[in-house]
Amino acid sequence: MYVDPMLLVDANEVFESTDHIAELKIDGIRGILSSDAQVRLYTRHNNEITYRFQEITQAAAKAIGKGTILDGEIVVCDPATGKPDFEATMSRFMSNSKNSQGRTPGLNFVAFDILKYKGKDLTSLDLMTRKEILEEAFSENESIKKIRYVEHSFKTLFSLCQQQELEGIVIKHRNRRYYSGKRPKSVWQRAVVYHRERCLVLGYSKKEIAWLLGIERDGEIHPVGMLKYGITPSIRRQFFPKLLKATIKENEQFAYVEPQIFVDVRYRHWTKQGKMRLPVLERAYI
Repeated sequence: MYVDPMLLVDANEVFESTDHIAELKIDGIRGILSSDAQVRLYTRHNNEITYRFQEITQAAAKAIGKGTILDGEIVVCDPATGKPDFEATMSRFMSNSKNSQGRTPGLNFVAFDILKYKGKDLTSLDLMTRKEILEEAFSENESIKKIRYVEHSFKTLFSLCQQQELEGIVIKHRNRRYYSGKRPKSVWQRAVVYHRERCLVLGYSKKEIAWLLGIERDGEIHPVGMLKYGITPSIRRQFFPKLLKATIKENEQFAYVEPQIFVDVRYRHWTKQGKMRLPVLERAYI
């Protein structure tokens, strides 16, 4: 059985509140873990991925009773640091692995909510009641874990995420129900750790609205990825003529320009390939 997960909204800022708790935002793949006649695992878009993560479903079959649905995150953590490794998680997700090579080190399902227990729908209950039931519902094992939360010092937790280069935190209202498939205001709020850089536009896509980015280091310009988010219609109208004028060469997919237009972007972190993950335009300079 699948349940549409509740979605998050962006927090304007990190705040303190006795009406809320805070958890680490796990940098992985949102998953719904359902145990009925058999254990099944789904993405947030209702795509069944049971066969891709058999370590998780086999571990869940041992730990979780029938009639249980958990909301959580599928994540591969770096065995050396314990930090979530998004690239390793996506690599495993894309591998079509049927676990023929054994367990992926650091692969876990981290449950942060329980939506059904012993066949009873829990979504109408407040968060802290669901947390109490989650704590009693199963014991952790090698692949099934429970999220930890704090009841104060949210700003301190966020600062630690910045220092440790973690994704951020989620601030959740203690007394709200679970709104399946919705993105209710002020119920679950995410505060994401962003990094910022000033980049040069190196080109643009001829098939979609996207700019190629580069950064100057030691007198050389290094490509750092593609910018797709934050290019509003107004910015595109203003800058596209400048990009056309600055074009120096083209191929079937891209037009390359003289590196003379600067942009400020925010991004999650650097990938292992030296690219920005999810860059977002904050300001473009004429």
